[in-house]
Amino acid sequence: MSRFSMRLPLAATLLVCLASATLAQEGGDDTLSGRLEALKTTEHKAEFKNFGGELRLKSIAAPGKAVKAGDVLAQLESAEFDRWLARARENAALAELGLSAATDAADQYAVNLPLQLQKAQRDFDRATEALDFFRRKDRQNRIRNSEMQIEGSENSIADQEEELRQLETLYKGNDLAKESQDIVLNRSKRRLKQSKERHEMSKESHKRFVELDIPRIEQDMVAAVESTRNELERLKRLQEKGNIEVQNRLVRARQGAEDARRALADLEADAEAFTIKAAHGGLVMVGGQGGNNSVSAALKAGDKLARGQAVATVVDTSRMVVTVSVPLSQRSTYAVGAAVSVRHGPDTVGTGTVTAAGFLVDAKGRFSVTAEFANNEGKMLPGMKVSLSAQ
Repeated sequence: MSRFSMRLPLAATLLVCLASATLAQEGGDDTLSGRLEALKTTEHKAEFKNFGGELRLKSIAAPGKAVKAGDVLAQLESAEFDRWLARARENAALAELGLSAATDAADQYAVNLPLQLQKAQRDFDRATEALDFFRRKDRQNRIRNSEMQIEGSENSIADQEEELRQLETLYKGNDLAKESQDIVLNRSKRRLKQSKERHEMSKESHKRFVELDIPRIEQDMVAAVESTRNELERLKRLQEKGNIEVQNRLVRARQGAEDARRALADLEADAEAFTIKAAHGGLVMVGGQGGNNSVSAALKAGDKLARGQAVATVVDTSRMVVTVSVPLSQRSTYAVGAAVSVRHGPDTVGTGTVTAAGFLVDAKGRFSVTAEFANNEGKMLPGMKVSLSAQ
């Protein structure tokens, strides 16, 4: 027998074996493997809406403890919280007072501005009328009145001088009642002297009145017109703009009060965040789930905590899931809703249902399938390597 004839059966045998292995890989093997995960795992963190002070861990549940929804997992504490809360309440009260004052100012403005405009218009009209009257008539009247006072003084002096001459003529050469004559004459002379002095002062006053007082009166009246005009124009601008300043102050006060209310409400809600409760039932892991072996206690009472830090994790082992990679040829077998069994080694540890089947195929011609199981007997544990098979 030739060497070629001896090798032919051996080659044929190898081809049959390879084909069988390929068939087993593609469709003949109905067992797939993956690692179990808990359907529901929740990290419970030190989460606060507003409080930013120092946090410390007061107490925490032991690793592996079974809890129900609402059970206390940890208690936090802070020596600063009461001070933060008192400050927030004070800020809210001050903001409310500011809002009330801004609201009152806006209301008063809406009522008072029309009244102020009316008064400003009256003041301007009156100041303008007064200046016009002064220039047309009153200025000359005042000057003439001052001149008439001087003229009256001059006439009075002339009358007194004439009276004195008549008395001197009357008493001349008459020695009767000499003492009485002297009294009358002296009195007339004194009165005449005082009248002349007052007359000189009146002329000085008149000169000052014409040269200084009259121009100053006019200047004051012009200034009054300008002042009332400016005030009237200012109020008109406010009316046209709607008093942006008052409205902006009111808007800022409202926003400030709203922010202060929200900050206080958030801080008051933070009081409840010092007690961390389980969102659902399960087993406790201390700290976050990343890298946690479920028995170590990464935190202890007295430890300082950061905001947002994971304090405890609750793993609900009542329902488990596994995701496996399935050959494309078995897609109909592992469609959503298909019944499956899960085994750990030779033992079947549960039965369940396919809950999701992927539609992306990898380079090896496989797609992902997720199945969910009830872990009523507690035989399945997170991380356990299991095999999945169709029922």
